[in-house]
Formats: sequence, C-alpha cells, structure tokens
Amino acid sequence: MHIHLHPLTSRRMVLWMSILFMIGASCFIYSSFTYLLPSPNDTLLNSIYFIGSVPFTFAAFFQLLNATNQEQQEWKIFAYRPKNSGYIAGLTQWLGTILFNINTFDATRKLDWMEQDLLVWTPNMMGSILFLISAFYLLKEISFKWIWGDRENLSVWINMLGCVAFMISAIASIYLSDPLPTAFVQLALVNTGVGAICFFVSAFIGLTRLPK
Repeated sequence: MHIHLHPLTSRRMVLWMSILFMIGASCFIYSSFTYLLPSPNDTLLNSIYFIGSVPFTFAAFFQLLNATNQEQQEWKIFAYRPKNSGYIAGLTQWLGTILFNINTFDATRKLDWMEQDLLVWTPNMMGSILFLISAFYLLKEISFKWIWGDRENLSVWINMLGCVAFMISAIASIYLSDPLPTAFVQLALVNTGVGAICFFVSAFIGLTRLPK
C-alpha cells in the first residue's frame, strides 16, 4: 500500500484504507491456511475469500482516490491522470480487486471445470496481472531503489512480494479436466496466504504513516 502525504489527504480516509486492507488480508490468510488442514469446509472458506475481497476493493478505491487528488489539484472522485505513476498503480490495483470479487464469488458456486476456468481462474489470473502492474508502478515511483529504514520504501517492496505470490498462486490454480496434483493446490494456497500476509504488513506500515 502506498500513501501520498499531501494537504488533500484525509487522515480518516487513509486510516480506513489501511484497516480495510488488513481485514481483507486477514480473511485471505485464514482461508488459505485453513484450507491446508484435513477436511476443510470448502463452502465456508470460499465464502470467507469472497467476504475478504470486498474490503480489499473499498480500500483499493480509497487508495485510487488518494492518488487521484494531489496537491494543487481540484478534488475529484474520478479523474484520468496517465502521467501519474501512483494513479496508474491505484487504478490497476482497484480493477484487480474487482476481478477478485468476481473470481471469489464464482468460486462459491457449483461449476464444472470449464466454467471454473472461465469464471474463477481467468479473473484470478487477470487480477493478479493487474496487481503486478500496480506494484511495478509503485516501484517506479521510488525509482526501484531499496532504502534501509524508510517505511514507505519497505511497504512498496513488501507489496511487490505479495503481488508476485498472488501471481504464482494464480498460475498454480488453473482448472483442468483432470484434477491437478495436491502439490499444485498447496502451492496455490500457500502463495495466496503469503501474498495476503504481505498485504497485511504493508497496510500495517501504512497505519504508522498516517498524515497529521
């Protein structure tokens, strides 16, 4: 999660953005690692994934709103700022969360493997690609530099790690006519959980950087 500190940024908005990211990440962490236990409740855990995707989307929209409105600019709900790396990062992340809303909701339905590929895996893959694009633009904002002791810098790199983990999970979770080996399923679940932990930590760091 990336926060722009400027006069138009609302402390309350940034606070809720961080909290909502942490709530959504917590749901993904719980479902991912609980799925690894014997005899998991698929219906319950898939529902928790979907529930967790909703605060992710609201948080991502707050982040987009934050990136849209910079100092000395008129406050707008929606705007197009293609030259602003933070804005592109916020936009692609928000669109990615919407795709995760779709894929996690469809995962709660009874579908055959082709429907699962189209309605669950495809939006998951596209959302993960958008998350990676978002992370790339955030790294671009910090010139791809690693700065020890800088919490914003640390947050951006942790976010990238989370996006990479989500991409690995998406690749490993493709549906085929014959079920994939258990190792692929476990790889997808572990990387979803690890990615969610990264997003949780990144959001927590955001709480330590609230504007005054």
